[in-house]
Amino acid sequence: MILKKLRSFFPRVEASGDGDQGSERPTLEAGPAALASQTGRRSTSLVLKVGVLVVVAAAAGWAYYANVGIGPAMDRNMRAAAGSTPFPVTLAPVERGAIAGTVVYTGSVAAFNEEDIFPRVTGRIVEIPVYPGDAVRPGQVVARLDDVELSSRVREAEAMLATAQANRAQMEADLVAAQHGVVQMEKELTMVEAETTYQRAVIARTERLFNAGAVSRQEYESDRAMAASTDAKLEAARAKLEQARAMQTSALKKLDAAGSMGAQAQAQLRTAEVIRGYVTIVAPSAGYVVKRLVAPGVLVQPGMAILKTAQIDKVRLQANVGEKDLASIKVGSPVTVTTVGTGQPPITARVTSVFPFVDAGARTAVVEALVENTGRRFLPGQYVMMEFVTGERAEALSVPRGAVARLGGKSTVWVVKDGRAEPIEVATGLENPERIEVMKGLAGGEEVIARGHEGLYAGARVSDVSGAKPARQDGADPHKGMPGMSEQGGAAKPETPVKPADPHKGM
Repeated sequence: MILKKLRSFFPRVEASGDGDQGSERPTLEAGPAALASQTGRRSTSLVLKVGVLVVVAAAAGWAYYANVGIGPAMDRNMRAAAGSTPFPVTLAPVERGAIAGTVVYTGSVAAFNEEDIFPRVTGRIVEIPVYPGDAVRPGQVVARLDDVELSSRVREAEAMLATAQANRAQMEADLVAAQHGVVQMEKELTMVEAETTYQRAVIARTERLFNAGAVSRQEYESDRAMAASTDAKLEAARAKLEQARAMQTSALKKLDAAGSMGAQAQAQLRTAEVIRGYVTIVAPSAGYVVKRLVAPGVLVQPGMAILKTAQIDKVRLQANVGEKDLASIKVGSPVTVTTVGTGQPPITARVTSVFPFVDAGARTAVVEALVENTGRRFLPGQYVMMEFVTGERAEALSVPRGAVARLGGKSTVWVVKDGRAEPIEVATGLENPERIEVMKGLAGGEEVIARGHEGLYAGARVSDVSGAKPARQDGADPHKGMPGMSEQGGAAKPETPVKPADPHKGM
């Protein structure tokens, strides 16, 4: 069409000549008219080129408009239909009342205490009478080792003790003999002392008589020799008594040594018996067998675990809580625990421990609740959902959780005024799965859009459908039933189709 108009505006000048190809180029002989015709044709060519560029630009603009110009097809269709069809939404009032803030984390169950059972001596396992799942009590036999070598050591210790006891008996007899020798030497010393006293009296009398000339020298010398002999016997008796007493002391010390050796042999026997008792491995505490780590027939050594037990009458419910929530969770804070996939009702417990360090990689810390495990409801390693209470407020404004839209660090609530939606930026506080506290931005009494604000724009008309049909279930398509959307969730044609103008029309 553009070409026709251009050609009608610039008439075509046919060139004359007798060339083979019917050349239209004017010659110099054509005169001024031919030159004017040539200039007109050049202008026509330029206009045609400009026209083609205009057509291409118009087509590109239409393609951009149809695909990307003002957003997805849903938004274009919704905006096209917004003038006549309101957006179906669910309205909810801003409520004032008590609210409790909660955060939910996935946790796991840990046994109150886990313990590995080790052998204390080297030996071959001959029996493990317990299996995983069996309950064990303190002192119950859970494994036995071969005791041939250790029983031989016990008999050897018994023989050494018997030898030590016999040696002690011999030392006791030697002591008794030494004590008798001392008594005998004491008696002998007494006799010699008496004889010596007598002889000293005799020699004194004989010496007086000899000096008086009453006795002969021979008799005097004989009595004097007898007195000297008794003095020598007295010294000998005293030496024998000292020797007997030394033998008694030696026998007493030997007896003490024999007693020590006997005590040592007895202690060695007791040790050998205790070590032999280690072949019978018992449970140190009550619990349940979790795993058998070795099989009968294996040669085990001290420090090699053979069984793992766990105490699950009480369990530890632990969750890795993000550092942003740690400040609001204290020891004693309530926590609601729900087991995943069991269908059992949740239980309420209290936080018993907040671990005093944060993992540098995950930026989380462990928060723990210790609970009674009645009926073995919880099993170690099981996953649980733990809902911690982060705060409570008796008087606060709150809106349904779905009413708050967050984008780029900002929180927005869509408020309905005179049938039209208006976004209002708010500051939020405590949160739970149902409601969010609004600390700034709302005065109370407003109606907010709880569902259906995903495709809204400021000033859009809305219609409350909360009483017309039930709200969509979680996981349903959030766009279903919205203006400009088909039943399959894709963009649908607006009720009043708006066809863009043909860029070529009227050219």
